Amino acid sequence: MWRPNIRDDTPEGEATRRNLSAVADVEQRKSNEMIGAELGYRYVDSPIICNVPGGPEHLFRDYQPTTWPGARLPHLWLDDGTPMQDHVPDGYSILKLGRSRADTGELERAIRFHGAQVSVLNVPDAVARDIYGYDLILLRPDLHVVWRGQGPPADAAKVAAIATGHAP
Repeated sequence: MWRPNIRDDTPEGEATRRNLSAVADVEQRKSNEMIGAELGYRYVDSPIICNVPGGPEHLFRDYQPTTWPGARLPHLWLDDGTPMQDHVPDGYSILKLGRSRADTGELERAIRFHGAQVSVLNVPDAVARDIYGYDLILLRPDLHVVWRGQGPPADAAKVAAIATGHAP
């Protein structure tokens, strides 16, 4: 949109400046108003995510928090005023939400079988269970959701193999 006459005090120079401003107004928004692409990024068909058919629509400009496998764990404030992500330890994490009493031992052992570090984080806050929508969530070290469920996975060994990159 730049033209040599852009600084000229002429009608042509003014037209060049107006045109550049109009284009910048549209194009600049594309790079600065893409919160959905930045916060809502989700791995789809990844070999290290327990893929579930369907999923939320990829909206580049709008962010819709989700725990759909492949999505990054959405931010939320816990009852004590701290962000959820500040409580997630290094390595793989199994979140037990809403006072879940689910036995995650088999999943923990299966992940450790592959030499990976795994921790269980009990999060009794109702807000976490309400927003995340599940009792159990398995996170990768980069805070992307591998798997989620209302109880332990039916095949913990398969989930662990997928999560750690050891699935056939």
